[in-house]
Amino acid sequence: MADAVTEKKASMAREESAHGHRRGWPGTLLWALLIVASVALMVMGLWRTTFFIYAPELALIERSRVGGLNILAGSAASLGAAGWSIVRRSPLWVAAFVAAPAVLVGGAELVDPNSLIRHLAAIVAFPFAFAGLYAGLPPRKSRTPK
Repeated sequence: MADAVTEKKASMAREESAHGHRRGWPGTLLWALLIVASVALMVMGLWRTTFFIYAPELALIERSRVGGLNILAGSAASLGAAGWSIVRRSPLWVAAFVAAPAVLVGGAELVDPNSLIRHLAAIVAFPFAFAGLYAGLPPRKSRTPK
């Protein structure tokens, strides 16, 4: 009986990280969903702001404004996910990769909201976000018998 209790405590200790925080799948899934939601918000905003000739029509101005708000909301979510990855004790480069869309696409939105430069920034930033997402996932345990 005592061996079962000690074994359970040892397995719980293995689940905890070096700093005493548990790294379970529910928190990891929420973190991953936040990254995917930030990219989805930015894609929706980029879709709404895709135009090649700017004309001062009311419908175009409203569409551009809503798209810009979507991009900024996605940037806030991306920065939140980067902060969460630091709290999760992921490497700093994972946090930098997750924050790349906020810095590049959100920064381009703030600098010039009526240009296509943010679309080009998205081509560079989104692969970094997904690379950070993949690298931040915990390693999968092998199911092969020992």
